[in-house]
Amino acid sequence: MGKLVVDLDIINSPYRIEAKQCPDLCRHPEAGYEILRPINHPFADIPLMALYHHERPDGGGYPKGLRDAEIPLGAKIVSLADSFDAMTTDRPYRRRLSFAEVVADFRVSAGRQFAPSVVAALCRALLKEARGETRPRQMMRLLGRDYVEAQSIPALEQLIADLESGAPAAAHQA
Repeated sequence: MGKLVVDLDIINSPYRIEAKQCPDLCRHPEAGYEILRPINHPFADIPLMALYHHERPDGGGYPKGLRDAEIPLGAKIVSLADSFDAMTTDRPYRRRLSFAEVVADFRVSAGRQFAPSVVAALCRALLKEARGETRPRQMMRLLGRDYVEAQSIPALEQLIADLESGAPAAAHQA
């Protein structure tokens, strides 16, 4: 939502732009908040999800540098969803990541960039869909039928086990 105020040349840039290095891009969470705040939402946290979706559990995010428990759960979910979409979508400056690369990124980023409980929840949902345990299989339809490679399933299962046990995810590099 907040990217409505960002110049299209920045949005469609052929190279990756780090938000912290680009004031216009860095402002998009606050712009999204200002757009959503006056709307009467059934869930009051929706504007806060926009405002805080680039905050990180390790405190390295923006705009406020919040840490772990200070970040609303909805913002943690939007953060992971936004990043998952970026990882699994072709961009002008790079091809989408393979599923194995996404799992490896989740392993490194859980607890730093993403809330481990949110990563575990998304991974459980992906695993159920990959195994055909859910209908409809909407994520698999969006990602492509053959996106989740069978050889990546054990790494996904191990990541879920590590996250659910509280073990540092990065300790079991696949």
